[in-house]
Amino acid sequence: MPQKKELTGKVAIVTGGASGIGHAVARAVAKEGAKVTIADIDIKSAWKVVDECKKLGGEAIAVKTDVSSSRSVYRMVDDALRQFGTVDILVNVAGVRSAPSVREVSEEEWDRVIAINLKGTFLCCKAVVEHMIAKKYGRIVNFSSGQWFRPVGAAAYAASKGGIISLSKSLATEVAGYGVNVNVVVPGFTDTPMTRSVFPSDEVFQTIVDNPALLGSGIAPLTGRITRPEDIANFVMLLFKPAFDNVTGQTLHINGGSLMW
Repeated sequence: MPQKKELTGKVAIVTGGASGIGHAVARAVAKEGAKVTIADIDIKSAWKVVDECKKLGGEAIAVKTDVSSSRSVYRMVDDALRQFGTVDILVNVAGVRSAPSVREVSEEEWDRVIAINLKGTFLCCKAVVEHMIAKKYGRIVNFSSGQWFRPVGAAAYAASKGGIISLSKSLATEVAGYGVNVNVVVPGFTDTPMTRSVFPSDEVFQTIVDNPALLGSGIAPLTGRITRPEDIANFVMLLFKPAFDNVTGQTLHINGGSLMW
C-alpha cells in the first residue's frame, strides 16, 4: 500500500512561485500531496510550474498576482478558496532586489521595494490569517535576507527584509494561541535568477559557484558550495511537520554557515 504523503489534504499558497526559491517550494509541497496556488506576476511561468506540480502528483493552479496590491492579493486568495476550499499554508517568497544605498536610492525606488517586499508580505498574511484562525491551524513562512543583518548598500532592500522579520514576530505573537505558526527563513547566497541578475554574465556567476570563497571573508559558505533553491525548500518543508508544531516566531538562517545567528 503506498505511503501517505505528508501534506495530503493541505492547501498551500506560494507567492513568487514561478521561479527560484518559490518554484522549489511549490514543487516540494506538491510532491508531498498539497494542493498549491502558484501566485506570481509572471503568469506564463507560473502555469509551467503548475504543470510540473501536476506531474509530481499534486493539484495546482496559477493566479497572476501583484503582491503590492491588496485587490490583487485578495482576489488571489479568493481564487484559492474557490478552487480548494481552504488555506493551510502560506509561503511568501515574492520579492524584488534593489541595490542603491541610502544616499543613492530614489523615493520612487524606495516605495517600489517596500511595497513589493514588505507590504506584499503584510497583505498576503492579512488575507489568509483569519481563515487559519477560524480553523485553528496555519503555517506561514515569510522570507527575509541576510542583508537584514549585514547590509551591503541596498538600503530599501535591507530595510524591507528587516521589516519582514519584525512583522513576522508581531504576527506570530498575535496568532500563537490559535494554532497558527509564523516563521522567517533567511537564505544565504543562493543560486536563483534574482541572484544571477546581479552579475554581468552567467560565466562570472559560475566562477563564484565553482569557488564560493570568492564571495569574500565572512560571506563564503563553510560547506564549500552555494546554496540551492532545493536546500531552502527542504528546510521549509520541516516547518510543516507535526514534530515542528512548537516552532514559531523564529528567524531561521540557511546559508551553509556563511552567517551564524
